[in-house]
Amino acid sequence: MTNLLKKLFSKKNSQTFDEIKNEKKKLLGIKIHKIFSGKVTGGPYKGIKIFPKEHWSNDLGSKILGLYEKQVQENIKNLCLENKINTLVNFGAAEGYHLIGLIKNKIIKKGFGIEIDRATITTLKRNIRINQLNNKIKIISNSNLNFINKYLNKKELSKTLFLIDIEGDEYNLINSENVKLIKNSFLIIEMHPFFKVPRSKKNKLKNILKKNFKIRILKNAERNPFIEKIENLSDDERWLVVSEGRPNEMEWLICYPK
Repeated sequence: MTNLLKKLFSKKNSQTFDEIKNEKKKLLGIKIHKIFSGKVTGGPYKGIKIFPKEHWSNDLGSKILGLYEKQVQENIKNLCLENKINTLVNFGAAEGYHLIGLIKNKIIKKGFGIEIDRATITTLKRNIRINQLNNKIKIISNSNLNFINKYLNKKELSKTLFLIDIEGDEYNLINSENVKLIKNSFLIIEMHPFFKVPRSKKNKLKNILKKNFKIRILKNAERNPFIEKIENLSDDERWLVVSEGRPNEMEWLICYPK
């Protein structure tokens, strides 16, 4: 059906099906942002404020509803509380949804936002400021693990979670040497198997992780977009808002130190 719709749109409109879909989703996100005055209305990150500008995604509405990566939010919260984790190191922090949500709601105490895109850093800084977390979050425009020892000692690293979402670069981030820096920490890695990465590189990362961590696989979970104050949205609009636009079913590796 989706392929058929794409063909119909390509014949009758100057815009493609995906362009129209993304434009509609963006408008819905802005509408939901206004309805809830820019505050997340549910989930572990309830109450945080979000600036309405995004750079890496089109998920504003889903984030405001507290449904974006819902299963990841819940697993992070449980992992942090069960293991008394104090610090989050977020590679690919984007606009700071997870980072700010965890600290603002006192699930963890402090964090590091690792982000290399300048426009995204601008929005990240603004979100940190409007949530009054300037003294609890440090932004680092770095793409490797070399900075770790500068900010965290061995004891602190044992109470640190590394959340890694770097669009396929996870296969380059961790190697057999620098894994020694983080082998006593906890990791959640969003995997991107659809990126063109040599099989040998993918296998190498998996072998490194298996050697140093106990691993659990997390997959996508259900969403419930039937939420108070958005009753006037159609069913199609609700499901479009909570769609994360992924090319296939995703998985996250939850890594526990051995």
